[in-house]
Amino acid sequence: MLIQTLNRVEMILQTIDKLGIVKIKHLQKIHGLSYRNACRIISKQLRPYINETYFQREKVIYLNKHGRELIGSDSEEIKVSKQTIHSLLRNEVYIYFQCPYDWKIEHTFHAHFKAPSDLDIIINGLNPIVKKAIVSDAIFKRNGYLHIVEVDNEQKMKENKKKIDIYREILPGYKDEAPILYFFTQTENRRQKLEEWLKGIRHKVLLFNEIK
Repeated sequence: MLIQTLNRVEMILQTIDKLGIVKIKHLQKIHGLSYRNACRIISKQLRPYINETYFQREKVIYLNKHGRELIGSDSEEIKVSKQTIHSLLRNEVYIYFQCPYDWKIEHTFHAHFKAPSDLDIIINGLNPIVKKAIVSDAIFKRNGYLHIVEVDNEQKMKENKKKIDIYREILPGYKDEAPILYFFTQTENRRQKLEEWLKGIRHKVLLFNEIK
Protein backbone atom coordinates (compact mmCIF):
# COMPACT_ATOMS: atom_id res chain seq x y z
CA MET A 1 0.00 0.00 0.00
CA LEU A 2 1.37 3.42 -0.96
CA ILE A 3 2.27 5.77 1.90
CA GLN A 4 -0.32 8.33 0.76
CA THR A 5 -3.01 5.65 0.64
CA LEU A 6 -1.99 4.26 4.04
CA ASN A 7 -2.16 7.75 5.54
CA ARG A 8 -5.70 8.20 4.22
CA VAL A 9 -6.76 4.76 5.44
CA GLU A 10 -5.40 5.38 8.92
CA MET A 11 -7.01 8.82 9.07
CA ILE A 12 -10.43 7.38 8.24
CA LEU A 13 -9.94 4.47 10.65
CA GLN A 14 -9.09 6.96 13.40
CA THR A 15 -12.33 8.79 12.69
CA ILE A 16 -14.31 5.56 12.96
CA ASP A 17 -12.47 4.74 16.19
CA LYS A 18 -13.22 8.16 17.67
CA LEU A 19 -16.93 7.88 16.90
CA GLY A 20 -17.34 4.15 17.50
CA ILE A 21 -19.69 3.38 14.62
CA VAL A 22 -20.50 5.44 11.52
CA LYS A 23 -22.66 5.68 8.42
CA ILE A 24 -21.13 6.24 5.01
CA LYS A 25 -22.63 9.74 4.95
CA HIS A 26 -20.75 10.58 8.16
CA LEU A 27 -17.44 9.74 6.49
CA GLN A 28 -18.49 11.76 3.46
CA LYS A 29 -19.10 14.89 5.53
CA ILE A 30 -16.09 14.53 7.78
CA HIS A 31 -13.56 13.73 5.04
CA GLY A 32 -15.12 15.65 2.14
CA LEU A 33 -15.82 12.59 0.01
CA SER A 34 -18.41 11.98 -2.66
CA TYR A 35 -20.67 8.99 -2.06
CA ARG A 36 -19.03 7.11 -4.93
CA ASN A 37 -15.51 7.81 -3.65
CA ALA A 38 -16.45 6.90 -0.07
CA CYS A 39 -17.86 3.55 -1.25
CA ARG A 40 -14.74 2.87 -3.32
CA ILE A 41 -12.42 3.54 -0.37
CA ILE A 42 -14.51 1.35 1.90
CA SER A 43 -14.63 -1.57 -0.51
CA LYS A 44 -11.04 -1.44 -1.77
CA GLN A 45 -8.98 0.00 1.09
CA LEU A 46 -10.84 -0.25 4.41
CA ARG A 47 -12.48 -3.67 4.09
CA PRO A 48 -9.69 -5.67 5.85
CA TYR A 49 -9.98 -3.38 8.88
CA ILE A 50 -13.73 -2.92 9.36
CA ASN A 51 -16.96 -4.73 10.04
CA GLU A 52 -19.97 -3.80 7.95
CA THR A 53 -23.61 -4.44 8.68
CA TYR A 54 -27.01 -2.87 8.20
CA PHE A 55 -28.87 -0.94 10.88
CA GLN A 56 -32.36 0.35 10.11
CA ARG A 57 -31.75 -0.45 6.40
CA GLU A 58 -28.59 1.65 6.22
CA LYS A 59 -25.00 0.40 6.16
CA VAL A 60 -22.94 1.08 9.29
CA ILE A 61 -19.21 0.55 9.77
CA TYR A 62 -17.02 -0.10 12.80
CA LEU A 63 -13.47 -1.31 13.37
CA ASN A 64 -12.57 -4.98 13.60
CA LYS A 65 -9.58 -6.36 15.49
CA HIS A 66 -7.18 -5.69 12.60
CA GLY A 67 -8.36 -2.10 12.28
CA ARG A 68 -7.91 -1.42 15.99
CA GLU A 69 -4.46 -2.98 15.91
CA LEU A 70 -3.37 -1.00 12.85
CA ILE A 71 -4.00 2.36 14.51
CA GLY A 72 -3.12 1.26 18.06
CA SER A 73 -6.63 1.73 19.40
CA ASP A 74 -7.48 0.66 22.94
CA SER A 75 -11.22 0.92 22.28
CA GLU A 76 -13.44 -2.02 23.11
CA GLU A 77 -15.08 -4.08 20.40
CA ILE A 78 -18.28 -2.47 19.12
CA LYS A 79 -21.52 -4.43 19.11
CA VAL A 80 -24.57 -3.33 17.17
CA SER A 81 -27.50 -3.01 19.59
CA LYS A 82 -30.48 -0.83 20.39
CA GLN A 83 -27.95 1.80 21.55
CA THR A 84 -26.53 2.10 18.04
CA ILE A 85 -29.04 4.79 17.07
CA HIS A 86 -27.79 6.82 20.03
CA SER A 87 -24.22 6.62 18.74
CA LEU A 88 -25.26 7.56 15.21
CA LEU A 89 -27.17 10.61 16.47
CA ARG A 90 -24.11 11.61 18.49
CA ASN A 91 -22.14 11.58 15.23
CA GLU A 92 -24.56 14.19 13.86
CA VAL A 93 -23.67 16.38 16.83
CA TYR A 94 -19.95 15.86 16.20
CA ILE A 95 -20.40 17.04 12.62
CA TYR A 96 -22.59 19.96 13.75
CA PHE A 97 -19.72 21.17 15.96
CA GLN A 98 -17.35 20.89 12.97
CA CYS A 99 -15.53 17.78 14.17
CA PRO A 100 -13.69 18.88 17.35
CA TYR A 101 -10.20 17.39 17.44
CA ASP A 102 -10.47 16.64 21.18
CA TRP A 103 -13.93 15.05 21.01
CA LYS A 104 -14.26 12.34 23.67
CA ILE A 105 -17.27 10.08 24.04
CA GLU A 106 -18.62 8.60 27.27
CA HIS A 107 -16.67 10.93 29.57
CA THR A 108 -17.21 10.52 33.32
CA PHE A 109 -17.39 13.50 35.65
CA HIS A 110 -16.70 12.87 39.34
CA ALA A 111 -17.42 15.01 42.37
CA HIS A 112 -17.13 14.60 46.13
CA PHE A 113 -19.39 16.38 48.58
CA LYS A 114 -19.44 16.67 52.35
CA ALA A 115 -22.66 15.00 53.42
CA PRO A 116 -24.90 17.41 55.34
CA SER A 117 -25.69 15.56 58.55
CA ASP A 118 -26.15 16.26 62.21
CA LEU A 119 -24.04 13.17 62.82
CA ASP A 120 -20.92 15.02 61.71
CA ILE A 121 -20.22 16.18 65.24
CA ILE A 122 -20.28 12.68 66.74
CA ILE A 123 -18.32 10.66 64.18
CA ASN A 124 -14.96 11.36 65.78
CA GLY A 125 -14.55 14.59 63.84
CA LEU A 126 -14.81 12.82 60.48
CA ASN A 127 -16.98 14.27 57.74
CA PRO A 128 -18.97 11.76 55.69
CA ILE A 129 -18.31 12.13 51.97
CA VAL A 130 -20.85 11.62 49.21
CA LYS A 131 -19.41 10.61 45.84
CA LYS A 132 -21.33 11.40 42.67
CA ALA A 133 -20.57 10.69 39.04
CA ILE A 134 -22.24 11.17 35.69
CA VAL A 135 -21.30 9.94 32.23
CA SER A 136 -21.76 12.50 29.49
CA ASP A 137 -22.32 11.44 25.88
CA ALA A 138 -19.36 13.55 24.74
CA ILE A 139 -17.17 16.48 25.70
CA PHE A 140 -14.75 18.82 23.97
CA LYS A 141 -13.16 22.20 24.58
CA ARG A 142 -13.34 25.25 22.36
CA ASN A 143 -11.95 28.73 23.06
CA GLY A 144 -11.23 27.64 26.61
CA TYR A 145 -14.82 26.58 27.31
CA LEU A 146 -15.85 23.05 28.24
CA HIS A 147 -18.69 21.80 26.04
CA ILE A 148 -20.73 18.89 27.40
CA VAL A 149 -23.04 16.96 25.09
CA GLU A 150 -26.15 14.96 25.96
CA VAL A 151 -28.08 13.11 23.27
CA ASP A 152 -31.75 12.60 24.14
CA ASN A 153 -33.19 9.93 21.90
CA GLU A 154 -36.46 8.74 23.41
CA GLN A 155 -34.89 8.69 26.86
CA LYS A 156 -37.42 8.65 29.66
CA MET A 157 -37.84 12.26 30.73
CA LYS A 158 -37.56 11.16 34.35
CA GLU A 159 -34.03 9.98 33.59
CA ASN A 160 -33.19 13.27 31.88
CA LYS A 161 -34.36 15.13 35.00
CA LYS A 162 -32.09 12.97 37.18
CA LYS A 163 -29.11 13.70 34.94
CA ILE A 164 -29.75 17.42 35.03
CA ASP A 165 -30.01 17.38 38.83
CA ILE A 166 -26.62 15.65 39.05
CA TYR A 167 -25.07 18.14 36.60
CA ARG A 168 -26.45 20.95 38.75
CA GLU A 169 -24.45 19.59 41.68
CA ILE A 170 -21.29 18.66 39.81
CA LEU A 171 -20.72 21.51 37.36
CA PRO A 172 -19.87 24.20 39.96
CA GLY A 173 -16.69 22.20 40.55
CA TYR A 174 -15.71 22.88 36.92
CA LYS A 175 -16.50 26.61 36.93
CA ASP A 176 -12.93 27.51 35.90
CA GLU A 177 -13.64 25.80 32.57
CA ALA A 178 -16.91 27.75 32.08
CA PRO A 179 -18.91 24.63 31.10
CA ILE A 180 -21.92 24.78 28.81
CA LEU A 181 -24.31 21.83 28.70
CA TYR A 182 -25.91 20.96 25.36
CA PHE A 183 -28.97 18.75 25.00
CA PHE A 184 -29.98 17.50 21.56
CA THR A 185 -33.50 16.13 21.45
CA GLN A 186 -36.25 15.07 19.06
CA THR A 187 -39.39 17.12 19.76
CA GLU A 188 -40.41 20.64 20.71
CA ASN A 189 -42.27 19.33 23.77
CA ARG A 190 -39.09 17.70 25.04
CA ARG A 191 -37.09 20.85 24.37
CA GLN A 192 -39.49 22.97 26.42
CA LYS A 193 -39.33 20.57 29.37
CA LEU A 194 -35.53 20.38 29.23
CA GLU A 195 -35.29 24.18 29.06
CA GLU A 196 -37.40 24.42 32.20
CA TRP A 197 -35.25 21.95 34.13
CA LEU A 198 -31.98 23.50 32.94
CA LYS A 199 -32.69 26.96 34.32
CA GLY A 200 -29.70 28.15 36.34
CA ILE A 201 -27.26 26.04 34.28
CA ARG A 202 -25.46 27.50 31.27
CA HIS A 203 -27.03 25.46 28.49
CA LYS A 204 -28.47 25.18 25.02
CA VAL A 205 -31.15 22.79 23.78
CA LEU A 206 -31.40 21.98 20.06
CA LEU A 207 -33.57 19.68 17.96
CA PHE A 208 -31.91 17.15 15.67
CA ASN A 209 -33.85 18.44 12.69
CA GLU A 210 -32.19 21.83 13.29
CA ILE A 211 -28.67 20.49 12.87
CA LYS A 212 -29.00 18.04 9.98
